[in-house]
This record gives sequence, structure tokens and C-alpha cells, in this order.
Amino acid sequence: MKNILLLNKLAQITAVSLLAIVVGCGQTPSSGSSNDAAKIDALEQQNEKLKASLAKAQKRIGDLLADRGGTPTVVQAGLSVPEILDELREIKMTSENKSSVQRRINFLLESLVEQGDASVPHIRDFLNEMEDVEFAVQRSSEEEDRSRGRGGRGSEWMERMRNRGRSSSLSFEQPPSLRIALMDVLKEIGGSSAEATLGEVLSKTARGFEVAYVAKTVRSMIGDDAYRKEAIAAAHDLLSNPIEIPNPNNFDKNSKRYLFNVLEMYNDQTFIQTAQGMLVTDDGKIDNTVLDYLDDVGKEQSMDAIFQAYSSGAVTDRGDLADLVEAGVKYTGSNPQANQMFNDIMSSDDTDMRVKWSALREMDDSDDTAVLQSRLNLMSNIQPSDNDAENKVMQMYSKQLEAKINGEEFDMRNEMRSLGTDFWRSAFGGRGDDRGRDRGRDRGEDRRNQPTVIRGQ
Repeated sequence: MKNILLLNKLAQITAVSLLAIVVGCGQTPSSGSSNDAAKIDALEQQNEKLKASLAKAQKRIGDLLADRGGTPTVVQAGLSVPEILDELREIKMTSENKSSVQRRINFLLESLVEQGDASVPHIRDFLNEMEDVEFAVQRSSEEEDRSRGRGGRGSEWMERMRNRGRSSSLSFEQPPSLRIALMDVLKEIGGSSAEATLGEVLSKTARGFEVAYVAKTVRSMIGDDAYRKEAIAAAHDLLSNPIEIPNPNNFDKNSKRYLFNVLEMYNDQTFIQTAQGMLVTDDGKIDNTVLDYLDDVGKEQSMDAIFQAYSSGAVTDRGDLADLVEAGVKYTGSNPQANQMFNDIMSSDDTDMRVKWSALREMDDSDDTAVLQSRLNLMSNIQPSDNDAENKVMQMYSKQLEAKINGEEFDMRNEMRSLGTDFWRSAFGGRGDDRGRDRGRDRGEDRRNQPTVIRGQ
């Protein structure tokens, strides 16, 4: 952008110089000077050189504008910040114009950055309007119909995969929407006004994704504790009093995960007690987003909730039970509830073998010899099972633990191989996963210019 402006100024200076020379050439020469003819010839030659320089400068400007997706009007006249924002509001991206429109978006956003602090009040006003524009391909009715047919199944699957990856990310090659793009612009501009504008979003937005994105942005600008109080308060509020977003996109559907990500960013432990009550859903499923938070931030403080969830009998899904086991038994050897949980798992004939295996695999995950010895003692006190396969697996992991305590090498792969394929097939049966996954995709309606809900309204 700076190169374009400099070239534009050069072209203007060249044009002024050319005009002065042309005017000079039009003056009547003094009859008393013997060098008038020579001077006129020199001026005419200089005139031609300046014309060539002007043409070259104008061509260079045109080439740079083409590369940046701009037009001569933008550089020569200069779009104001409101004009840039108005154009961004009306952006329409299709499969045919995607590349050129994306270049235009990038150019307009860079233009906002170039105008610096002058852009901030207008960006603030736009963000306070609580509207957004998604920078995504808008399909025509004909394209929608084709995508539903047999020929569109491959592209539908690819789009689901892309959206699934986007839904939990806070890093993008291109901003997914205008509001996110403007937050990036504020980051590039920097300064107290830009920071305050970002902080204001935390107090107003009802979108968990935006809370997480602003938190990440201000932390990268100021420091890890930037806007800690405001970000945590927003996350607590939206987790305790979730607001339904009309026509939600993929980011909105993952709002809870983004909000817990905020708590993890700031290592906020003040929500642990509330989160414990959210661990088991009404239909007896484990909310893995909550479990991740309790595991990563709550750590051993969360052991009671994990133990109660496992012991209650309300959770029956094998995968959910295995997740609880992995989160809880890591404290075996030092925590009484974890010890009890491990003993209950290994002693019960009703516990699925894969859940037991999940517990055994965690036993050597410690560098504390006292903890390892305590775990080995627990394993030694488990009464042998009527299932010979379970006993052999227990013996195998006991050997592994003994070797680690004694500082010896243990080849688990070779030990498992020695039991033979038939043994493992008999012990574990099929490899299916009984946890259902919603693989459908709610396409929703046109989400352009959808409102962003404000908390408290």
C-alpha cells in the first residue's frame, strides 16, 4: 500500500513538472538571445522524457493495483473508513469469484490498517451493531440442488471435514467473518483505543467463539493476563446462562468448548465446582468438554466428581466410562478415591475388559517411585478373576510396573505379541465403538448479516 501511494505521489509530481515545462515551451522566446532555439529544443526533449516517465509510473501503479485487487479510483480518490466498511458489508463470494473477492477483502482490510487510529472508532461502531457477514461461498439455488444429488456427495463430505476442523480452531489462513477480520485489523493497528475496543466485545457478545477469539487476541497483544477478569466473567456468564444463537454456524455450535477454552487459557479454577455439576448430561452421557476442563485445570480437585460419576451407575457408555477412568486413575497411588476407583474397576466382573485395560495402561505413568510401588501393591491385592485373559493382562502390566520401579527395561510390545493374536481376539472381541456420532450437517439458512446476540438483552 505504501509503495502504491509513493508511486501515486511520484506520478503527480511528474505531471506537475511536465505541465510547467509545457507552459514554459509555450512562451515567446526573447529575440535578443542567440541560444533561444537551443533552449527550446532542450525543453522539448525534456518534455518527451517526462511524458515517458509519467506513462511508466502510471503503468506501474496499474500493475500494483491489479496485484492487490484494487482499482485506480481507490488509490487516486482514497476510500474512507465508512466506505470500506460499507463495501465489506456487501461482499458476496461465489464459487466463480472466490479468488478475486478474497483479494479484494484482503485489500480493503489492509486499507483499514493503513489508516490506523482513524479506523478504530468506525470499527467500534460496527462491532457494537452486532451484525456479521460470513466470508464464505454463497451458493445459488441451482448449486444447492446439485450438491444434494449424487454428484455432490463428494464435495459435501469434503465440506463437512473442513467445517469440522474449523469448528474448534482459533487460527485461520483467512478470517471466516467480517467481525473476526476487524478484530485482526484492531490487533494490527494496536494501541490503547484498539485494545479497549476489543475488550468491549467481551462485555457485550453472546457468542462463545468471539469471547475466545478476543481473549486469544488481547493476550497476544498485551500479555497472558490481558483482560483476564473480563474474559473469565464473560465465559462464566455464558456457561451458566447459555443464550440460543439464531441460525447458529459451526462456531456457535461449539460455543461451550470455546468458553471452556477461555477458562483453560487463564487457568481459571473458580469454575471447577460449577463444572462438576455439568459433567454428566441428563441422558447419562459424559460431557467431554467439561471433562477436559476438569482434567486440565481442576486436576486432583476434580477427583470427587469423576469418582461419583463413575460410581453412580448413571453412565453406561463404554467409551464414556473409559474416559472417566483415564482422567481418574492417574491419581491412583496417592489419592484414596482414585485407589477405590481402580479397585472397583478391576474387581468387578461387570466392568468391560477395555475399560479395565484403560485403567491398567495408566499405572506406569509416573516418575514417583513411592506412587508406583503403591500402585503395584493395589494390583497385587486384586483377587484373581475367573477370566484367564484378565489375569494374564494384569500380570503383564504388573511386570511392567516392577521393571520401572527397579529401573529395568521392559518390552511391552514383545510381551503382548507373545500372547498371540487369538488371545487378544478372545479377550477384546470386536473393535467397534458404541459411542454414536452425529455425522449429519445442519446446513441452516442464509446466515449473511445475521445479528450477534448481546448479553442481557
